Amino acid sequence: MTHSLLLSAMQFRNPSGRLLVACFTLATAPGLARADDWVGARGAARGGTGLADAADVGAIATNVATVSLVERYDMSAGGVAGPDDTWLGRIAAVDSRTSVITLGATYSYRADDVAPPLSALPGWVVAGEALTNETSHQGVTVGVAYPFLGRKLSVALSGRFDWRDSEQEGADDAFNFGASFAARPWTPLTLALSVQNVLDLGYADTRRLVDLGVRWDIGSYLAFEGQVRTEWMGEPFEESFAEHLGVDVGVTTWLRLGAGWEHEDGNHRVGGGLSLVSEKAELDYSLVGEVDASPARLWHGVDLRVHF
Repeated sequence: MTHSLLLSAMQFRNPSGRLLVACFTLATAPGLARADDWVGARGAARGGTGLADAADVGAIATNVATVSLVERYDMSAGGVAGPDDTWLGRIAAVDSRTSVITLGATYSYRADDVAPPLSALPGWVVAGEALTNETSHQGVTVGVAYPFLGRKLSVALSGRFDWRDSEQEGADDAFNFGASFAARPWTPLTLALSVQNVLDLGYADTRRLVDLGVRWDIGSYLAFEGQVRTEWMGEPFEESFAEHLGVDVGVTTWLRLGAGWEHEDGNHRVGGGLSLVSEKAELDYSLVGEVDASPARLWHGVDLRVHF
């Protein structure tokens, strides 16, 4: 959302009474504004999907129930760079092989310079003065899942701890938790439901979200995925609603392409990417752009996943 603010102040510094008028405009466009917005390079290329993709360890913060439907022991590392001096690094790991209980964990660090909300602005600034808001965001999420009925169904619980330090807004931290459910009633079809941040703590980097995802794998070389998201406080589907659509295409056994579209709060983004695939590792790259943004707003993401 774009905010415009006109501030004026008068200050008499000597008998002649000099007038200072400070006017500035702050614009913030939707981007990687929250830690829960980045789903990894694989999901970002496919329109921000990933909830129903059992192979997407990059989205382990929300889809640990889905990942547990397949036996795996994976680690991933990657990040994204984008507008507002944004860069993010993240590592994740999941083990659904060595025990009946699946365990997943992720840590992320993000730095950006996004204009603060109007309520956090100072009363006035001198004309021409640049107002910065350099902020660091860190978070740890741990999730456990229990698959059953031959890994046809799975339920999961996750806990997260986030902390941030902002130039204009100060330091803050919060603990929260969520739950997810995944089902594979038919081998090509995966369904997933996620409820994130159950506690209403008012923490700036997290939202209380409900996501519903579905993925349809057509053989080994083609898959479609869709996802809808809403904030479950207030009036669901009215205050916030997002749609995500993506497609995976396997060109060869070692190269896959992805493309997607997402829409939230009147803003559209399109994405694309490629994955280099081997038996032991995958390298994902994504490029996401905001439609009709001027100047262009682009996010470049890279993830490396290793299979043990």
